[in-house]
Amino acid sequence: MKLKKSSLAILCFLWSGFFCLFWLPSAEAYVGNTQAQKFPQLISSARFAELAEARIRDELKKTGETRRCEVRTTRSAPNMRLPAGNVICEVDLPQQLRYGGVMPVYVSVYLNGTFYRRGICYCQLKVYQSVLVAVHDLMLEKSLSAADVRSEEHEVRENASFYLNRVADIEGKVPSRIIRTGQPITKEMLQNPLVLEVGMPVTIVTNYRGVQVKTEGIAMQRGRVGKRIRVRNAKSSKVLIGMVRDASTVEVAGED
Repeated sequence: MKLKKSSLAILCFLWSGFFCLFWLPSAEAYVGNTQAQKFPQLISSARFAELAEARIRDELKKTGETRRCEVRTTRSAPNMRLPAGNVICEVDLPQQLRYGGVMPVYVSVYLNGTFYRRGICYCQLKVYQSVLVAVHDLMLEKSLSAADVRSEEHEVRENASFYLNRVADIEGKVPSRIIRTGQPITKEMLQNPLVLEVGMPVTIVTNYRGVQVKTEGIAMQRGRVGKRIRVRNAKSSKVLIGMVRDASTVEVAGED
């Protein structure tokens, strides 16, 4: 009977010890003021975002960008705690500005002159410009005029100014593809109208040792001013390639 009581007492002792062995303190008991004492300085997530956005705006000024811009942080670096000391942040763009896209911004944190940690923010840049847009569907080979476009502010996706904003830039041009209503117009969407059809007579002009020589020819391709086409010399039947200068002239490279 005494043996059974002793065994029961030992089991109770071991069972209570088992729970003591795996007991964990609460978060409050573990942290207390220790973290605040060891890491008294804080760079907030909001501060990281401010630094990243300011860096992008500085880069926009360097590139000479004058259009209306919006910079927004889509994801900022988390809060960062640091020990006491002198803190310096260096902000870098690892890639070129991306108009309309999301780009990373690196914030390197130095403590007392030594690299401590890096925060990464992701920012979106939007740039707006007054551009010409189609007031209705613009069809292929239809000559354009001021009545076909209107000026409207749009977000642009190119660093360079490829979007047209002057009526003079579109007058006399024709679409190289169908341009839908409300679509911003770029240089690549337009071309000169056709001035030559296959079989039309042309004057072939060339320079031979400083002397301009002209002869009659036939267009073998449709042609636009500024584009190269094949022509046939009417006298020799020789096929040449030349630049369309106007509706009746094709210039072929000669000998100096």
